[in-house]
Amino acid sequence: MYISTGLQWLPILWLTSVVSPMDVRNSSTDLVPIYEPFLSNLRPNPATFNPYLGGLDWNMCCSLVVNESFVIENGTLSIRPGQTFFTGTIDTLEEFPRFPCGATFNGTLAAPHQEFWVPYSWCDDHCPGWPVTKADNFNKWLKPMISFVLPSLIFCLNIPRRRRLELHTKLFSNESINVSNILFFIVKVPLASLIVTLDIIIWTCVVFSVAGPMITSGIYEALLDARALTYLESRITENTLTVQQNAHALLSILIGNLDDDAWHSSRLFVQALPRATARKRLGSIRSAREHSASTIQSPLIVDVTTPDQSYNADWLSVATESTTVGGLRNHLYSVEQQRQTAAAKWRLRAMLDSQVSFGSSVGAPVLFYVASYIWSVYEVREELGSYITAHQLGSGMFWMTIPHVALVSCLLLAGNNPNIWQSAVAQNFLEFNNPFTRDVRQYAATGLDSDFKRAQNGLRAARSFRSFIQRIFDQIFALAYKDSVFKPAWMWNRGLNKAMWITRLGEEYPYLQGMRAEVLEKRFGMDLWTSSLYGFVLYSVPTIFGIIVSYNTPQVGFGCRSIILLTYIASQICLQALWVLRWYFFDHSMRENVKTFRVPTAKSIIIRCSWYSLFMFAALLGALTSIGGTIFVLTNVLTNCFCAIPAKYWWDRWSNPNALIFVDDATYEQIYYAQKYWFPTGVVGVVFMVIVTYIGWWYQRSLRQRFHALVAKIDYVNERTLLEEERLDAEMAVPVREADIHSLDNVYNNIRPD
Repeated sequence: MYISTGLQWLPILWLTSVVSPMDVRNSSTDLVPIYEPFLSNLRPNPATFNPYLGGLDWNMCCSLVVNESFVIENGTLSIRPGQTFFTGTIDTLEEFPRFPCGATFNGTLAAPHQEFWVPYSWCDDHCPGWPVTKADNFNKWLKPMISFVLPSLIFCLNIPRRRRLELHTKLFSNESINVSNILFFIVKVPLASLIVTLDIIIWTCVVFSVAGPMITSGIYEALLDARALTYLESRITENTLTVQQNAHALLSILIGNLDDDAWHSSRLFVQALPRATARKRLGSIRSAREHSASTIQSPLIVDVTTPDQSYNADWLSVATESTTVGGLRNHLYSVEQQRQTAAAKWRLRAMLDSQVSFGSSVGAPVLFYVASYIWSVYEVREELGSYITAHQLGSGMFWMTIPHVALVSCLLLAGNNPNIWQSAVAQNFLEFNNPFTRDVRQYAATGLDSDFKRAQNGLRAARSFRSFIQRIFDQIFALAYKDSVFKPAWMWNRGLNKAMWITRLGEEYPYLQGMRAEVLEKRFGMDLWTSSLYGFVLYSVPTIFGIIVSYNTPQVGFGCRSIILLTYIASQICLQALWVLRWYFFDHSMRENVKTFRVPTAKSIIIRCSWYSLFMFAALLGALTSIGGTIFVLTNVLTNCFCAIPAKYWWDRWSNPNALIFVDDATYEQIYYAQKYWFPTGVVGVVFMVIVTYIGWWYQRSLRQRFHALVAKIDYVNERTLLEEERLDAEMAVPVREADIHSLDNVYNNIRPD
């Protein structure tokens, strides 16, 4: 019974299987008016000129794929028998009646899926090359440049540098413009503009290529500044540092980015300040008093009281009269010493306050940048589904790296303009009888670079090829502050230059060797790796956001654009590792020589050459992937068959059946991923920049306030501690004079707490 019932359904199933294929439509008359204008009179060659120079017409290539999939005959559009490119149905085409090539976003997520696929072999045979961005298509190159590239490019001007492209003074002569020289003036203006433009482009390439070491070095300098201030704050109440040592340490924080010549002149700045601690000066006054008493008892003893001690010979009586905080300090130093100390305080404050504040240099520009960037990201939503716009947006996020370099460079206490220091030390600098200024005055008179001058004086280096190259280089790339006798370090050397200054402080003053050990040596390796970690976050986060956008632009996966950005991160990681590891590769015993903080040295020439070769290769790779990658995106070089397939198919793209390329535009997948990643990643990237800006602003203001507080206390005397120590010494003295102890007790009891 059950078998007969099942057999009854067999004819019905057979009829269904026969009729179903008959119901599948493979033609349409409604689509003919849409497709016929694009498919009629197609060129067999989609290139308008040499495709390898940008002559490919990608839309024409897409139209060839559609033409291979359909045929229009007798007013009907039909699917070609045996075609393999079109994977959809006529129904889906009629649901979204549009031509698939060059389609745009219609404001909704309603869009067809990716339905036109060609193998890589067909694409390479029929559509080789790439389509260059047309000059009149401003939305494809001018709009992203104004929206993302130029705002970031402005921040390059705030990043300090040592040299720039020479802009000859003859281009800005003070002659009046008249008929005779009007032609020269017309030539000078565009020539000067061209030189400045080239200078900015070159400096942008340099910043991008070594952004990792720049950020790392800047963060390392900021850590050294904070640690140095902390050390001075902890010692200021111990009466262990002299006024000269305090002032020189604070001065090193302000000018620690300058070269060796500035170190010699910094000694002139503090040479007139008191060189003895408060404890020693008080002991000297006490000895002078005892000596004065002995001369009264024995007229044969000659008075040997020094001029500095004569103003305050009876220190106990003066101290007894001083019952307010600061009174004893005023009597420890002569009037001239107090005047020199006050002048040093004024100069230190003026040097710090004359620098452009963090808010003015990068804080306010970041606000305008953020507002412009958010609007640009919001505006490109009108082009959702465009793979070109997606990769341009990813490239724009990548350009956030430059503002982060500028943020780090502007939060440091050391100024970028050496003329500030030159004006502060000018009076001491021009004293001819001072032996420290003779060599530097000679430099000022000749105007030659110190390195080149030493090359001339040694081994007839002027005849060598290296000296010739140096001379050419000096003529093309002049010093950024060529009118100053002092030279700032490159941004990637600033942190180690500051370490050199701290090392020299320890060599100059034995009592500051503890500062050298605590600030520099104890945490040297940890600080370098910590700076590298923070630097990695700053340059990798905007780059990763760009990778996310490019990675999730269909086809989803790593392709040319995302791999370019990934390669940039790898190059900066390599540069950072080389920047840090040179202190482990090179001779550690040479660290005592302060030169090694700027010039890496190694016993093995193989290691040295390998280090320099790897560094140059990584820097070149960073320049190619950053500037070159951006040019590729703007000119549309990466729109080609090879970059259209995921990287996992590159090796066997000729034979792998999965190495397929879709050619239709504004598909559902493209719009979906654009809505999911474009605006969120842009907003998160901007929020990250705002957070970094606020941290930098807070950090620099905190350092400035601490610096001002320490400047006010460079001659600070902890009177309670000082008098307590003297009281204990007086009690232990033999014989003990009751009058002295009584006077010390009165002073100690009258001093108010700090």
